[in-house]
Amino acid sequence: MLISINNALRNIKADYRYGDLIPRMYISKATIERYGTDKIFRVELTGYWRLLYTVVGDEVKIIAFILEYMDHDRYNKIFGYTKR
Repeated sequence: MLISINNALRNIKADYRYGDLIPRMYISKATIERYGTDKIFRVELTGYWRLLYTVVGDEVKIIAFILEYMDHDRYNKIFGYTKR
């Protein structure tokens, strides 16, 4: 798991848009309040884990903040995805 997280961090440092931007329609008001943003990116890790991050900054400096990493079930619960 740690190797997967380190690889994700290295890729985010190289390109802040490395992850997938979670569509706004899947982000609840509670999630926005929890993380303080509605611009949340997701990176898939090994073992069905997810890493969430956001970016702040301007043209001169961009900073990526890691919000949380979680298992797939928790990720589905937070963003309202259901099993088919």
